[in-house]
Amino acid sequence: MPDASIRPSMKLLQGSEEYFPELIAAVEDARTTVYLESYLIHDDPPTRRVLDALIRARQRGVAVFMLLDGFGAASEIGWTRTLLAEHGIQIEFYRPGVKWRMPNTWRRLHRKLALIDEQTAFVGGINLIGDHFDLVHGQLSQPRFDFAIRVDLALPVATISRVMRRTWWRVSLRNAFRGSLGRLFRPDEPQAEFTRLREAWRRTRRHLRWRAPRTRRRMSRRVRLLLRDNLRHRRDIERWYLVNISAARTEILIANAYFVPTYRFRQALLRATQRGVRVRLLIQGNSDQWWTHWATQALIGELVAGGVEVYEYTESFLHAKVAVIDDAVTVGSSNIDPFSLAFSLEANLIAEDVILANQLKQRLESAIYGASYRLQATRQPRGLLRSLGRAALITFALTALRVFIAFSGSSLRMR
Repeated sequence: MPDASIRPSMKLLQGSEEYFPELIAAVEDARTTVYLESYLIHDDPPTRRVLDALIRARQRGVAVFMLLDGFGAASEIGWTRTLLAEHGIQIEFYRPGVKWRMPNTWRRLHRKLALIDEQTAFVGGINLIGDHFDLVHGQLSQPRFDFAIRVDLALPVATISRVMRRTWWRVSLRNAFRGSLGRLFRPDEPQAEFTRLREAWRRTRRHLRWRAPRTRRRMSRRVRLLLRDNLRHRRDIERWYLVNISAARTEILIANAYFVPTYRFRQALLRATQRGVRVRLLIQGNSDQWWTHWATQALIGELVAGGVEVYEYTESFLHAKVAVIDDAVTVGSSNIDPFSLAFSLEANLIAEDVILANQLKQRLESAIYGASYRLQATRQPRGLLRSLGRAALITFALTALRVFIAFSGSSLRMR
């Protein structure tokens, strides 16, 4: 009989009801550092329990760092900064605000990551908000459908550590120096400003000096962290999808909250069905953003007509960004839409693991057959003019979406 005390190296977690207790337990065991990244945060009882655990860790002498997106968490900056800073927790906000004429502000921190003591990490799509609350619709009768994964393997944890530490020192230094030049030239503030900048630099040096511990390369290709940014990793996540869809032999099962795929992505799915691969998509049925729903509907008909099984989740709000392709799994923060694939900092964990693939597949199938309905094929427009009109509509929808998402207001924050 297996020892119950032995923890699996990876654990699938559904919703904050499973994720938060695991995160809190890991934080309670923390001895040196805790890092946390989230797109948004909300003041509700489940989230407060996480924050209370962070405060207790800080009181034990653990260094705690929290990084939130400056747009997704814009309405929560006041109380979070006051509460956490009061207890010595360092908190920063990534690029506060979005401005029409400044495209560099369109990029958002959309990752949901946690790192405890360089030994345990969490990756997924779950923000710091309870499952039964939505920022737009309020209380939910059923929990939000989302996933995260706990990983205790040395190599992916070391990668997550490098990513989170590097992002932290870049953001903290940028925030520290924002507006400092003007303050230095004010006659009554230069000394205080120099003192503040020295303190900011002192807090950042530990991140610049830190080096990840040596790790064995075992499973280095089977469990990895994939990033999306605007420099070295612009298309890594999308490329993983395309490569694995093209190589799929038996089954593709994707659950994605905001599904607005590119032409290449749609064609890869259609070619997979032509090879005899079973392709199933689980998308939102209760849309919280009309513009993504409109763009999705403009594209779905082509996939349904091509043999792809498309299901709309109707029990509650779907927020998952996961996939099972044969025995390969991805769990993370990246939607398949222009917001994630063109603007955001994203992180997905990928794994080639039969047990994990079966676990995720069972949960997705439970949602498909217990809380969803299947879309049926409709007659496609015939004739050259109608086909051209439909292509123009799809092109317009995708182009408008790329521009509109950056300025869409509070409803964007649940991504």
